[in-house]
Amino acid sequence: MGGHNAVPDEIDMMEGGEPCKWPIQQVFESHMIVEVPDLGMCFPPLPGGAWPEPATHGLVVPILATSPGDTSLTGVVLMGVNTRRLYDEAYHDFVEMIARHLANSMHTALALQLERSRAETLVELDRAKTTFFNNISHEFRTPLTLMLAPLEDMIAAKNLSNEDMVQVQLVLRNAQRLLKLVNSLLDFARIEAGRMHARFVRVDLSSFTADLASMFRAAIEKASLVYVVDMPEEHKDVFVDRDMWEKIILNLISN
Repeated sequence: MGGHNAVPDEIDMMEGGEPCKWPIQQVFESHMIVEVPDLGMCFPPLPGGAWPEPATHGLVVPILATSPGDTSLTGVVLMGVNTRRLYDEAYHDFVEMIARHLANSMHTALALQLERSRAETLVELDRAKTTFFNNISHEFRTPLTLMLAPLEDMIAAKNLSNEDMVQVQLVLRNAQRLLKLVNSLLDFARIEAGRMHARFVRVDLSSFTADLASMFRAAIEKASLVYVVDMPEEHKDVFVDRDMWEKIILNLISN
């Protein structure tokens, strides 16, 4: 019926105006099927489907929301009644069944559209987050790299007192750690591209873990806390990814 006068692109639902129009406003107010018995008087002959006789009796069928507690109307369906079939209770029940199926289909389609939109939004947020991390990481790398060289020179000169040497070494190690964290941010792009792989090497795990844990000793003892690192000797030769293990230990202790 596309392009037919009975189904224009826009329908005025307000009262008054044209005497011949679909009673859509009435359906929105009552949420009930409304019959239109005089279609033949208002519109040119309507298609009769499989039958040669044009439909002269119409229906405006409400499509109700299917969400629990939602009684709103999501739309209406304009139908012509079969001229060779009496519009009785059975016919009415059949039309209501069609309306329920349409409502369920619309609900499913809207839910899928919403889920697709949500997924696209999350992808866009992930992309924006990765771009931000990449940009900020590059900004941090340069000053950190420039900090490391003077610290390494101070340690190599060996003209510091023992106490100062310990403090400078601590600053150096934490600066190196910060640089590694910055580099880790750059790994997000590789992870998204599926190019991030573990690199397993033989490591003295006890010594390596104790060395990582010692970075926090000064801060913890400054807070008057007892800090004990107890690493079993049997964990000497273990194959691990050094960078990943370092992230795990430092994140655990810092948390």
